[in-house]
Amino acid sequence: MPLLDIVRNLAPYLQSWLESQRDLARVPGVQVAVRVGGELAASFALGVANEATGQQLTPQHLFRIASHSKTFTATALFQLAETGTLRLDDLAGRWLPELAGSPAAELTVRALLGHQSGINRDGADSDYWQQLHDFPDRDALIALCRADAVFPPNQFFKYSNMGYSLLGLIIEAASGQTYEDYVAAHITGPLALANLGPELPREREPELAAGHSGRLAGNDARRVLPSSDTRAMAAATGFYGTAEDVTAYFAAHALGRAELLTDASRRLMQRKESLIRRPVERWYGLGLFVEEIGGRTVVGHSGGFPGHITQSWLDPESGLAVSVLTNCLGGPATEWATNLIKLIDLAVNAPEKTTADAPGLDLDTFTGRFATNWGVFDVVNLGGRLVSLTPQGDPALSVTELAVVDAETLRPEPEAGFGAVGEPFRFHRTSAGDIEWVRQGGGRAWPIAAYRQWVGLDPLS
Repeated sequence: MPLLDIVRNLAPYLQSWLESQRDLARVPGVQVAVRVGGELAASFALGVANEATGQQLTPQHLFRIASHSKTFTATALFQLAETGTLRLDDLAGRWLPELAGSPAAELTVRALLGHQSGINRDGADSDYWQQLHDFPDRDALIALCRADAVFPPNQFFKYSNMGYSLLGLIIEAASGQTYEDYVAAHITGPLALANLGPELPREREPELAAGHSGRLAGNDARRVLPSSDTRAMAAATGFYGTAEDVTAYFAAHALGRAELLTDASRRLMQRKESLIRRPVERWYGLGLFVEEIGGRTVVGHSGGFPGHITQSWLDPESGLAVSVLTNCLGGPATEWATNLIKLIDLAVNAPEKTTADAPGLDLDTFTGRFATNWGVFDVVNLGGRLVSLTPQGDPALSVTELAVVDAETLRPEPEAGFGAVGEPFRFHRTSAGDIEWVRQGGGRAWPIAAYRQWVGLDPLS
């Protein structure tokens, strides 16, 4: 089955799977989109846009996608390099004479793109991230960037919003356009993306999903945070968007697409450039993180802004693009986006021998979410085969293939492990054929609504 069809069929479960985690993590809202080859395969929004008002989150709400901005900045620079307007080994001082006499003047565009410049991350006073004062304007940014570097160039990966803000000024100098106008003319405009841009217009703030604070303790209420203008730092962190438009943009970075860049530029952007050692070993390209998820090499970016945490991934080979946008600090967007790809791959990578070996039975009559005093598990139809898995964390760690024995029995594939491995799932049904309970490993589990009623919990909304 084509990947697009697999994801479309799986979309209702992706939503159910993520809602379970959003609810347990007490994240106010999450917006998700998945594309394959540029085609929208799944799009949904869960939870609320604003905890104070209770407004429901929709796929049309805007999010601050923060450091996703760096991918647009890198794309613009590669476009300018393709036309010969600038070169990746140009020095920053060539385009920004105000840097003359400072270490920043000797930094190359490529070193800035790969976070190899050694320049400080956010300047000597970065309390704008705590909304204690405004983000720097152009003059303040230049002054902050004239400071001594922390490391010599090309010694370490050192993530720097200052460096990418300088790249935004270089784009302006080289193109003769404002950064916002360049992006509209060469990136978002050609892709017809109306809900994506480098700085949130004031008139569109009512469309923004409210940002929420993190929690210092488990029962802390989240505070609704005000919006911020990133001013001269838009190229590093100013972008806003919806998950649908973000995935449409990333899909245009898949190999073979005619928009935005040549494949030669894409491969250079997406090649491992800078080794990151902390907190875990990973790689950065030129404007994109480069990761291995299962058997896929994916590229993408995270984003952290006051009140919003976001993550998007693209598999450049297959065109699979995933974006997860959360509206609170501490929102596990990277974990969720990564695990969505793993869940999709469980449906893609079926075993050679199908486990649905009882013809004539409707597999969906076995599916559902089941609860015990110990927690929940799901029985899921993954494109014509049944599996059980836990709807939290990495789905690849809990998935078990199930063979259909008869209308009341599923048999797990044999394996070595803890729990009731190998012991059958036995379904007890009502006279109408609905599942009343299922017994596996000797213990019973109930459909989650029935279990909640039995133990006196409120129904799930």
